[in-house]
Amino acid sequence: MLVVTNVDDLGLHPAVRRAVDKLAACGVVTSSTLLANGPDLSESVLLQDKHEGLGLGAHLNLLRGKPISNPDHISSLVDDDGLLFGNYSSLLLRYVTGRIRLSEVEKEWSAQIEYLLDHKVRLTHFDSEKHIHAWPGLFTLAGRLAKRYGVKWIRKPFEHTPLTRLDKGMMRTRFLQLCLAGSFPDKTPRTASCVWGIGDQKDNFDPVLFEKYIDIYQPEIIEIVCHPGDPATNDGPLPSEFGPMRVEKQWKEEFNSLSSKGWLETFEKIGAVPVNYGQINPLTGEIL
Repeated sequence: MLVVTNVDDLGLHPAVRRAVDKLAACGVVTSSTLLANGPDLSESVLLQDKHEGLGLGAHLNLLRGKPISNPDHISSLVDDDGLLFGNYSSLLLRYVTGRIRLSEVEKEWSAQIEYLLDHKVRLTHFDSEKHIHAWPGLFTLAGRLAKRYGVKWIRKPFEHTPLTRLDKGMMRTRFLQLCLAGSFPDKTPRTASCVWGIGDQKDNFDPVLFEKYIDIYQPEIIEIVCHPGDPATNDGPLPSEFGPMRVEKQWKEEFNSLSSKGWLETFEKIGAVPVNYGQINPLTGEIL
């Protein structure tokens, strides 16, 4: 079994970069995805060459901050200030009522991908802010962009949850399962068998729960989705133009879990080999 441990939101804030740096150094984190419009992007891309085993992907974004495209060219995606809307529920409502133009989504995501390529990022895969690329129609679009730019892997945010589970984590995973049920991706780009870490976050982000998940579902390739951060006293706040974000509340708990709860020992126990997507052959699912 292969396990990709991916940190979302790299480029958002120095705390995320600091966490990726430390956790990649000890081998527990193998992958991270970059926000093209993140204020810490320039410093964050340097981690690509600092850590040989760290793969970097694109964290496609329709939700937060200033777009990479000219706001006048993507009017269905921005508010009166030219910013992405910053509110998940509002964006979802606009999408389901047909007020988001897919051509403009393609334009903005393409601009983000090209911006990262201009920063010399060797993209290993795509995922997205709040898993928005899983919405019906957008998963296929993200896959088409992956093919266009030669990216072989994409996150399919499908996490198994038992029918008996009744909590917020279950609601998140069930909603994404419903979204993905309407998607019909091709065989390429490739996806992991499933993910873990969407339903179990913060204090539930624990290797004991991960091991139980593996025992039940036995995936060949699994991605752990996580949001650690390592803030310092002199750090500034999250960027105000990104709107309200709850991810800061996950930072310390998930960083502490990854750095001190024996994840590498758990991987060894269950026979999971830590890799990034760039190290997996998309045709065979084996290590290159």
